[in-house]
Amino acid sequence: MFTGIVEKTGRIESIKTIASGKEFVIRTIWTNPDIKIGDSIAINGACMTVTEFSESGNWFQFYASFQSLALTNLQELIESDVVNLERAMLPTQRYGGHLVQGHVDGKGKILERNKKDDSEEFWVSTPDELKKYIVKKGSITVDGISLTVVEKTKEGLYLILIPETMKKTNADTWMPGKVVNLEVDILAKYIESYMEMRA
Repeated sequence: MFTGIVEKTGRIESIKTIASGKEFVIRTIWTNPDIKIGDSIAINGACMTVTEFSESGNWFQFYASFQSLALTNLQELIESDVVNLERAMLPTQRYGGHLVQGHVDGKGKILERNKKDDSEEFWVSTPDELKKYIVKKGSITVDGISLTVVEKTKEGLYLILIPETMKKTNADTWMPGKVVNLEVDILAKYIESYMEMRA
């Protein structure tokens, strides 16, 4: 499980196509580098498994199957791209975001971006099948970032990102046309399942 509070950004150092998918190497500098093989790390909100890492912890490798690539924006990545990183949550840490599984529900697209005082406004399109889970002031994960929906729109949603979020994540690379990973609030899906069982 994750919280949607991005720890660090990382840069794609290399991408290698193999028989069943792609292997990625990401370079970053962790505050407390304690990763090991088998650890779960959310890459732009998609939960992936560490397959190799350096002793310093400054780089690590993960594998994404062709299915994972098709379901996420990982297939869009090229060398030097910046990605959001979050290690799996610890039971002792502060819980600052919302419950995030790292299971991408769909891909959205940045439609528009505007400056608003010190913050940034974003309009994001979402797949039709996800719109029923989006509510005003509800939670959504965009590229691994826990965000609050300011407004639900016909196309999807409207967001305002504060300077701290822009500084600590890859959101500054979100320009019109950019594809982003979306994970809706799991609570909404549980409620839907419960209501369907009662029907």
